[in-house]
Amino acid sequence: MKTLGERELTATHTLQAHVACTRVGHRWERMLRSHATEIDALLAVHTDLRAHVGTVVCSLCGPAGLPERLDGDTVAMVVAVLDDLRRLGDFELQRAAAMLSEEIAMAQGRALQDVLAG
Repeated sequence: MKTLGERELTATHTLQAHVACTRVGHRWERMLRSHATEIDALLAVHTDLRAHVGTVVCSLCGPAGLPERLDGDTVAMVVAVLDDLRRLGDFELQRAAAMLSEEIAMAQGRALQDVLAG
């Protein structure tokens, strides 16, 4: 995600550290890595997607750390990013984004750590 700013990159790295130690997090990371080149290209071209991603990573892992619960606003922001990826990505990325969107929608109201724990 070379096109994100320093603040967003810091939040991304912190979020990845939290995600890396869980089974669900490993699966999400594999999905992201398998589409990383395409996502980076989309972020470089689509400033609206880049802004949405930056907002989401900063809200998921801001200065206060992970949110206590995934509230409706946070879930809506994540789903908006995934909708962007479904709209802009190739078939495989669309499929992965749709799957993640369903998982995230079902996670509303739960703690992110609980969601990641499976």
